[in-house]
Formats: sequence, C-alpha cells, structure tokens
Amino acid sequence: MIVLLTIILAIILAARLSESLFRLPFTLGLILASYAGSYFVPESLRSISENFDELLFMMLPVILLPDVLQLSLATIKKNLWVLLYLAVPGVVLSILTSILLSRWLLVDYQLTLASLIALYAMLMATDAITVNSVFQHFSLPERLKVYAEGESLLNDITALILFYFVAIPMISTQDIGLLGINAVIFKVVLLSVGLGILVAILGFLTLKLLHESFDQIIVIYLVAILAFIAAEHLEISGILSILFSVLTLKYFVDRENHRKPHKDLSAGYRPVHDYQLLLHRISRIPAISGKEFWVYKKEAYYIGLFANSIVFIAIANLVSIGQLFQYWREILLVFLITTVARALTVEGLAIHHNIPRRWRNVLTLSGMKGGLAIIMVHSLPEGFQYRIMFESIVVGIVILTTFLYTLALLVYLFKNREHFDADRLNVEVGDNDRDVAQQIEQIIHKDEETGVFNAVIFEKKLSAEISRAIRYHADLSLILIEIDRAADNRRSVAITQVSDAVKQVLR
Repeated sequence: MIVLLTIILAIILAARLSESLFRLPFTLGLILASYAGSYFVPESLRSISENFDELLFMMLPVILLPDVLQLSLATIKKNLWVLLYLAVPGVVLSILTSILLSRWLLVDYQLTLASLIALYAMLMATDAITVNSVFQHFSLPERLKVYAEGESLLNDITALILFYFVAIPMISTQDIGLLGINAVIFKVVLLSVGLGILVAILGFLTLKLLHESFDQIIVIYLVAILAFIAAEHLEISGILSILFSVLTLKYFVDRENHRKPHKDLSAGYRPVHDYQLLLHRISRIPAISGKEFWVYKKEAYYIGLFANSIVFIAIANLVSIGQLFQYWREILLVFLITTVARALTVEGLAIHHNIPRRWRNVLTLSGMKGGLAIIMVHSLPEGFQYRIMFESIVVGIVILTTFLYTLALLVYLFKNREHFDADRLNVEVGDNDRDVAQQIEQIIHKDEETGVFNAVIFEKKLSAEISRAIRYHADLSLILIEIDRAADNRRSVAITQVSDAVKQVLR
C-alpha cells in the first residue's frame, strides 16, 4: 500500500511539474504519467483499476465538492437561463441529434433506442477538472468561465438521470412510456432536492456546535458525502443531492452573515412558547462565517485534485489497447457524432442569447469526458449485448476528447487571447450595475479624505471581531491613535499620513 501511495504521489507531482514548466494541462500530464506508470510498474497500479467502480463511487463526492463550492446562488441566478439550457435542453437535444446521426452512420449495428440513449447519455457527462486546468492559463471573461464550468457540473445530473432512470430500465425490458418517464424524472428530482436540503439543514445546525476550522471542513465534506450516500441508497440522483445540499448550506451561511440582529424574545411581554424560545436561541448561535466558508474552497480544490488524479490513474490502467483498436472505427464515428451534436447544441444557444462566436467555439471544445462516463458504462447490465463495445467506445472517447479537445482549446485560446482579453474588459466595463454599486459602496464605507473605513463601518467591524474573538476564544487587540488638535490643514495632513502608515502595515 505504501508503494502504491508513493507511485500515485509521484505521478501527481510529475503532472504538476509538466503543468508548471511546459503549461501542459494537468489532466493531460496526469494521463501521460499514468500510462508511463502502468507500463513500468503495472503490478503496483493494478489494484486501482480492479476496484475502479468502488473507488470512483467513494471519490465522486470529493471530486464534485470543489465544483459546487465554485458556484454561488447569485451566479446561478444571474446566468440561470443559459446554464439551464446547457444542462437540460442542451443535453436532451445533443442526445436526440446523436441518435439521428447514428441511424445514418452506425448502420452496421441494429442498436435499439434504449441502447442509443444509454450510449449518448454516458457521453454527455463532461469533466470540469480538465476545463479548469485549461482556463487557468488564460485571462477569460468571468461569464464564459461560469458557462463552461457550471455546465460541466449541471449537465452531469441530466445525463445521470437519463442513463439510470430512463435508459437502464428500457434496456432491462421494463415497459415505461413517456408518462412513466416524466413521473420517474419528477420523483427523482423532487426527492433528490428535498434530501439535499434536509442534509444541509442538519449540517448547518452542526456547524453551530463546532468552532474549530478542522471540524467545520469535516462537516462540509460530510454534508456532501451523506447527501450522496443517502440518495444512492434511495436510488435517486446523488449528484443532484450534493449540489442542493452544498448550495443550501452556502445559502444559510450567507443569510446568517447578512441578517439583522434578532430581538430578545425572552424580554418581551408577549407569551412565547418553549419551542419558539429554543429555535430563537439556536438561531443566535453563530455558525461559520461566509469568509471562512470561501477559504475552504482552496482546501477542497486540492483534495478534489488528489481524488480526481486517482480516478484518471485508474482510467489509464483500464485501457486495453487491443480492444480500442478492435473498435477504432466505432470510436471515431461516435466521436464525430458527439462533436457535431455538441456544436449544434451550442449554436442553438445563440438563438436566444447574444453570445460571440468565440465563446461558442470555446463551449464546443469544453466537452471533455471523464471518469463519470466510465462509471456509467460499468453500470450496464452484464448480459447487455453491446457492453464490451460500449466500454471501448466510452474509454476511447474519454481519451480522444481529453487530448484532442484540450489541445484544440489550448491552441484556439492562445491564438485569440487578445480578443478574449478585450471581451473580458468589455464585459467588466459594460456591467454598469455592478460598477455603480461598487462606487456607491466605496462612498458609503470609506472616508473620502483618508480612504479608511468611516465610523459606522468601523463600529460594525469592531462588533463582528469581538463576537469572533469570543466565539473562538482568541485574543483581540485594539489600537487607538489620537491626533492632537491643531490647525485644520496640519491636522488633515497628519490624519492622511497616519492612515497611510497604518494601511501599509495591515495584512
């Protein structure tokens, strides 16, 4: 086991070095290093591939958590219709387009409708880690990154629901009509969302009892993991439960940090029930702050990176070169079909939203596939006629999209980097509401002469720091500086100089 851990860490380090030195996206470097590891020490890495399904099931919540933490309710609300289109109608349209193209290109196989839905549902699940590893090398408009990264998470949910609750029952010869499909999807979505919210409430209450950072990040992980495990046990969507559990937890944290102080119910004249008093007292216990919640994103990103690395190492060791060559024609045809379908779906986005051509090309090339597609293909029934062929196609598509899409995206972004810089500046300058809000906030919060917080904001922050010190049993120091009364012009200069000196030494 210690040898296996050493090899895994060495592969991850090699991928990070290739990313740092040669700007090679982390996922590409990881796959190349994994192939090298599987060639030189195949016995040491065999245990990972032999237990791939269990491994990915265990790693999935850890991999998804950083992606969900990147999203915010405000971001989702602002880009709701685009994200919904890419995640739901976009996936459905891509599958339908792929099925129609398959009737024309895959004529050698008598694939049923259920088989085709299963195949293309697996290939609609995209990999956010690969997209992030490419985007981090370029200065791109924030909205474009939200579209690509948000879609990478949200379309997984639609793909999983269609695969497990539509395609698999149809393959198993269960007679379900259109009405039955709608009822199943509605039940899955409703129960998954409800379960995620329930787990988030329990997690938020638990955060109120814990004060240490280590304990709090454990609670955040437990919220995601328990939502996933409970959803899978109930045979509903684990990913959807993770999404709503973490987003709900973030909502509760933000609401608590921006709410007005509560009145003391026990001091009133109106009779108060015991349960009301209990709920009131629980609500007054401080939970994790919004700032602390966002700090945990970095830790979650690195843990998720490690988990995703193990999955890609396992994928590299799952590949049977002979099997891939046996189905090379089918792999290339399906790769062509899914690429065309994705491009048409992204073009459909331009009908209702004024998205530049450059953005549409980036979204088309952001359709890399990952470990989720492989765990779905391993979930096909053992007696399924085309199981081996589908396994080869899915693994082949994962490899092709990871290499070809990533390299094409890198070249495209590099060649058009000046245009994307201009897009980013235009979006930022054109967002008048946000600029005006920031200017108003600056005027309200800062003293015009010195640039430091005014008395109202100072008192508010002082109260918050005192509460934080009491909660965490931490020392708190307060430094007050008094400037002697003098002529107005000299006093103004002294205040400005003192404020500049203080701001220079602040963290």
